[in-house]
Amino acid sequence: MSVCVQPVQLPDGDRTWTVLGADHRQVGPVEEFLEYHRVTGSSPHTVRAYAKALQLWWRYLELDGRDWAGADVPALAGFVTWLRQGIPPGVALLDPAAAPRRLAESTLATRLAAVVSFYRYHHDAHGVAPALARAWSGPPRRSRYRAFLAHLDGRSRASRREACPLLTPGQVAAILSGCAARDAASGEWSGSLRDRLLFATLG
Repeated sequence: MSVCVQPVQLPDGDRTWTVLGADHRQVGPVEEFLEYHRVTGSSPHTVRAYAKALQLWWRYLELDGRDWAGADVPALAGFVTWLRQGIPPGVALLDPAAAPRRLAESTLATRLAAVVSFYRYHHDAHGVAPALARAWSGPPRRSRYRAFLAHLDGRSRASRREACPLLTPGQVAAILSGCAARDAASGEWSGSLRDRLLFATLG
């Protein structure tokens, strides 16, 4: 893999992590973000989790041919799909049984939160990618994680006697456009990017 997480032994004996690119050098924007968390007292486990999430994000950007500073909300939705399915962008498996093991929804949510936190930092520090900085609003929740579709699990399914309706691709596109839309002339988004991302990741 061209992008990897590298453990680093600090002079005081502590251990931390960084992300290396294909040139075996630190990925500058990622290292700046990780160093901010080291300086502000985040635990080594938090730094390691952020490094892993951003290593995956950089790998996705590399596969999709995107620049990190130009990434947008659809790119983030594609990243979530990639994590769910384990299939690189633009690749269709002939044998669905050959698909890699999927991430747990709790792990996926942690990865997504790390990427959005990364963009919030760089937006505040350098004005980069405002759309991604606003992609996931609200403070972190202290309650136990529940998946997006937890209300449909076995404990509650017995009380639901009606079949869940299926949406056509056209209906899904209409919902996404109703949540947020990009102006073709200015490139600016209007509406709720958070709602658009939520519906896109549920697809």
